[in-house]
Amino acid sequence: MSSENSSSSDDEVLQLSAATMGALMEFYKEQQEREDRMKEIEEGNIPETFEENWKMSQFWYHEDTAMELARECLRLAGNDGSIACVSAPTLYRALKKLEHNCTVKVFEYDTRFAVYKDDFVFYDYKNPLAVSRELREQFDVVVADPPYLSEECLTKTAVTVKFVMKEDARIILCTGHVMEDLVNRLLGVSKCQFEIKHENNLSNPFVCYANYNLDEHCKT
Repeated sequence: MSSENSSSSDDEVLQLSAATMGALMEFYKEQQEREDRMKEIEEGNIPETFEENWKMSQFWYHEDTAMELARECLRLAGNDGSIACVSAPTLYRALKKLEHNCTVKVFEYDTRFAVYKDDFVFYDYKNPLAVSRELREQFDVVVADPPYLSEECLTKTAVTVKFVMKEDARIILCTGHVMEDLVNRLLGVSKCQFEIKHENNLSNPFVCYANYNLDEHCKT
């Protein structure tokens, strides 16, 4: 190999190494920032916002949607009622902003929400009954937002909803339009006109379903 070719090859290796090093440093920086945030959470400092984790299929509701649903949940639950937010952490956070005496639990796979202590229930839809027996038939209102648009995810989420809801509980389900037939068969809910809006635009249209006339109280 000529000295000219050797020099060119060395330059390419150096350039690649510099690019790789830059990417590596950026990764470590982001990792440190995440660890710092987790440490603050563990110390009880609840952040104002939680970043969406798309790997967990997290898509937060728009603030208007979250607050409208939160007010409706409180209306349904009444004084000292109970509300379960199944894979719906943005609704839970909206409920935390409102004054009420209701018991509210957030069933969530993302352990960042463990900062809410007794309100947090670790939940993996793949194991729909792997929650405390004490939660069986305990909730007046159950709002569920299955993380994935799949028959398996929706079916297993429905098992959890039926497990934790009281016999006459109100159900609100937020999922894709393509799941309409299945949600009706599984939970007896019907499509509402109320529009579910997210902070980020999703390619799949989302719909709100309920086992009562939600549109009488929630306005798009």
